[in-house]
Amino acid sequence: MTPEFDARFGNLAADRIRAHPVRYFVVLPLLRVADMWLRPRTEILPPDVRWWEFHDDTKQSVIAVGFGLLNLAYVTAALLALIPGQARGQVRRPPGIRWAGLLVSFLLLRSAFLGTLENPEPRYTLECYPAIIVLASSFLSRRDSRPRLSGGEAQGKAPHSVGAV
Repeated sequence: MTPEFDARFGNLAADRIRAHPVRYFVVLPLLRVADMWLRPRTEILPPDVRWWEFHDDTKQSVIAVGFGLLNLAYVTAALLALIPGQARGQVRRPPGIRWAGLLVSFLLLRSAFLGTLENPEPRYTLECYPAIIVLASSFLSRRDSRPRLSGGEAQGKAPHSVGAV
């Protein structure tokens, strides 16, 4: 590429940024981060990395979509763990994870950093998944906060002791 041709592309890019600064500085970074978080993790698995091309190998594309849905379920469960609210008429508490704010801060800072990169790759979010799994497990472990029944106990009744009449 000649320097003149490169300068023309630079001017074109500068014109587009000047015309739509919100798109360049806000919308595109958010889309980059969403792509990295929600893309199926197919880099080291049998499905093709071009998983959206269903006409090449339909079976592998369907498997990749399944991985994408699993990925979405993890991220959704982690986000739901952070939202206090009501679950089945009971007030749900924030996650019972000590120092959960550090996990969330790490995820937000990492995502903000990755949004600033011009050519990020989905593998850059892999080190965030232990935090996502911890938050998701917190949500799933308290999803049903009703007391568990064991043996023949009826809900709401105390278990019978041996000496009770």
